Amino acid sequence: VSHYATCACLSDKQQYPTFFRTIPSDHHQAAALARMVKHFGWTDSDYGNNGMASFLKAAEEEGICVEYSEAYYRTQPRSKLKRVAEVIRRSMARVIVAFLASGDMRILLEELSQQPPPPMQWIGSEAWVTDPEMLRFNLCIGAIGFGIPRSVIPGFRNFLLDLPPQQALRFPLLTDFYESLFSCSLKPQTGSAAGMPACDGTEDLRALQNPYTDTSQLRITNMVYKATYAIAHALDAI
Repeated sequence: VSHYATCACLSDKQQYPTFFRTIPSDHHQAAALARMVKHFGWTDSDYGNNGMASFLKAAEEEGICVEYSEAYYRTQPRSKLKRVAEVIRRSMARVIVAFLASGDMRILLEELSQQPPPPMQWIGSEAWVTDPEMLRFNLCIGAIGFGIPRSVIPGFRNFLLDLPPQQALRFPLLTDFYESLFSCSLKPQTGSAAGMPACDGTEDLRALQNPYTDTSQLRITNMVYKATYAIAHALDAI
């Protein structure tokens, strides 16, 4: 049960009979992107290839003119990246749909930034359009796309904020976080070696203001939550 695999290819039950997911297939995203282009009057990884194939099919059904379609993967030769960038620079189209993973998009934008093309409207797939790192590229200003809805997991915030030190000790990740946040050690013997005092239990997570305490804008975390509960309910029903 995957919380983040969106490739439409995974919906093929003959090839992947035991695969399930708690995130929508790219088939739906591609159709939505095509409808968005039509609404505004803008007529090699499996993720990108299948996503663009779905988009091109949906675009054709919506009567949208597509000037070009290029594929690129970050492990390909630099010459291929430069060729794709040059196609974008010379194109007359001012709207570009980029169905790429975040890492591939970053590499493409870095290449384009060396010789920026004319201003254009970027339409992005969920994998990169919701990535805060893309904000550092001026080329992406005004980019639009569809993202996984932000959600609130019931009881999650109270669980995190009421986390007692002895419970944090059960999970290495929480132990490291707790010790880093309060500059104290949950294990006195390691704390003395590290030069940190022992945590005394008076530490208050609710008094902090940082991303850890904000659980109101969860995207992928909520998909993990749903996947976990899907497995739990399935096992319970056996």
